[in-house]
Amino acid sequence: MNSSVFPFLSNFVFLLLLFIQIPSSLSNDDLFTACSKKFECGGISAGFPFLGADRPPACGIHELELRCNEKNITTMKINQVAYRVLKINREDEILRIAREDYWVGLCPPQYMNTFNPQIFEPVDGYKFYTFTYGCTDASTTIFGPKAFTCKEGENGPGELCNGSVTVPVPIKDSPPVWNTVALEEQLKNGFEVRWKVDSEACRECNRSSGVCGFNKVTSQTTCYYPGMHSPPEIISS
Repeated sequence: MNSSVFPFLSNFVFLLLLFIQIPSSLSNDDLFTACSKKFECGGISAGFPFLGADRPPACGIHELELRCNEKNITTMKINQVAYRVLKINREDEILRIAREDYWVGLCPPQYMNTFNPQIFEPVDGYKFYTFTYGCTDASTTIFGPKAFTCKEGENGPGELCNGSVTVPVPIKDSPPVWNTVALEEQLKNGFEVRWKVDSEACRECNRSSGVCGFNKVTSQTTCYYPGMHSPPEIISS
């Protein structure tokens, strides 16, 4: 046999073995087992639509990835801003979170506010307040009935105002307390948002003894069943 054939056969056998391994590693049995597990960290327990730790990407939505830090604190990132997860209300589909940058002080934060409207929606009972930073027409960086000042050099360059952060505050606590220590404690209490996922599709999956997951290609809720090797059934969008 021509020696030039051997490299071809070698590559062919390698690809064949690769494709044989991929389905077994991504079988429904494996996904059913993985997605049956809960994310557990510091008193926070979460299943679908969250992922993280032992829950792989096929088990939930990327924007709802949870992490457990070295202090056993659950965190997540929304638009590149780190949030501390304080509570997950699975029944009402409500997440209580607090900005990690405000957890350690008022200055300087990351100047980002917007949630992904396809994933989150506001919860009733909150009013939004805007903290403005780095304004050149005043020495203060946070405005209200009483002003606060960040250390010199923390504002960064910028014309007029360098940036702002809009913070939801419970209406019962509105307006916010304009005292540095009290305001920091109030912000540590966090705020609530509701995640937007087709929960009825997941409930139907659970009723049929399946486990919920998420198909990244179709952006649809998926149901994994044990003992099945065919592609996962798509429940709903």
